Amino acid sequence: MVKLLDERQTFLAKYYIANAIHSRIRGRLNALVLNRSAARWDSLRATVAGHDTWLVVGNGPSLKADDLTALRAIPSVASNKINLLFDKTPWRPTLYNIADPLLLYKLPAAHFDDFDLSLLPHTVSSMAKTRNKLVWRMIPDDEGRRKYLEGAEELSPLNGFISGASITNPNLMFAMWAGAKTIYLIGCDHFYANEGHKDGTRKTAHPVAQSHHFHPDYRKPGEIVNAAPIEWMNRGYALLRTIADKRGVRIINISRQTALEAFERGTVEEAVAHIQAR
Repeated sequence: MVKLLDERQTFLAKYYIANAIHSRIRGRLNALVLNRSAARWDSLRATVAGHDTWLVVGNGPSLKADDLTALRAIPSVASNKINLLFDKTPWRPTLYNIADPLLLYKLPAAHFDDFDLSLLPHTVSSMAKTRNKLVWRMIPDDEGRRKYLEGAEELSPLNGFISGASITNPNLMFAMWAGAKTIYLIGCDHFYANEGHKDGTRKTAHPVAQSHHFHPDYRKPGEIVNAAPIEWMNRGYALLRTIADKRGVRIINISRQTALEAFERGTVEEAVAHIQAR
């Protein structure tokens, strides 16, 4: 037990040092050069534009490869370890986004080989072990409220996306930026047994007998992870809903199991029927 604690303490110490270097020093440098990527963002948007219906993919245990296969006719945004499903479906995400510094610290360079391009927030983008990336600005939720709800700024990766304590929030904003008027949300179970925490700063060991993701190897028993800040996440989703409503964007949660109440509910079957009828 003492040895295990020492290993965890050593891991966390190394992580905190790396995160401080990347987020506080390189993050500031990235913020200064963000506008230089405007042409790349414009090019990417032109590539993915022209679709009014998008799919945003969560990583919850209710996510099924067959559902993604059935929905592959529409563009999508996914994140984190979604490539663990790639051997079970021909579906691939149109956009791939990742923002968790702890996860980025742990992921090997080979992970990023599965994606044509990785989208990363300016605060931790240098932690990703890949050169094939495009950086977006992460902003506090209150700033997002001022810009996109109280104000009328253009919603864009360079103006900034909120985190809302969940990768799903910037993913939904990416779909809106790409032109979506209807967004189907799948695999967002929004349930984290024994991991809930108020502010998300706490680290915890992943429970041995509980899976919060679609694949049994998504996390290893005892792996150090961020505790899920449920209250903060709920506030982020509520803010995102109001931002979407202001822009006439409909978000429909078609997750087969979900505790998320911020968006209207639908089913995978209804989504597939709607897409096929277009």
